[in-house]
Amino acid sequence: MEISEREKIYSLVDEIRTLIEENEKEDGTFRFDPIRAMIALDFAKTEIAKTIDAPDLK
Repeated sequence: MEISEREKIYSLVDEIRTLIEENEKEDGTFRFDPIRAMIALDFAKTEIAKTIDAPDLK
């Protein structure tokens, strides 16, 4: 059975959340560069938002 795009997107979001939680230190900092992570996540959010009203995707 093929996984739907919807399931793939939600699975990726869950994987990212788990990765973040597993790499948070006790003092609230992270084992990765939080600025780079925020830039990447904001880029993904912006790309999703841009396609919501894109006429060629409907």
